[in-house]
Amino acid sequence: MKRFDVGSRVHEPTYGHGSVIAVEDAFTRIQFDDNTVRKFLTSLAKIEPSSEPAPVKRSRARARKTAGSTATKSAAKKTAKTAKTAADA
Repeated sequence: MKRFDVGSRVHEPTYGHGSVIAVEDAFTRIQFDDNTVRKFLTSLAKIEPSSEPAPVKRSRARARKTAGSTATKSAAKKTAKTAKTAADA
């Protein structure tokens, strides 16, 4: 039975190239280059070692918050809470 180490680069005929992220008793989890994670029964999987390097991950830019959007939401919550309290009284 083939045994791969965590971090090994592998190739699976259906899904392509990926990196081993976990090795359990009878299963191997692989994160493929398209960012999908799949779990394979190691004894049945057609996983082969690969020498192709992992693709470079690009950092995602965070969306900027505007000062007005946060203040508007909290003000709306306070107004709704005040109105509910006044209605109950």
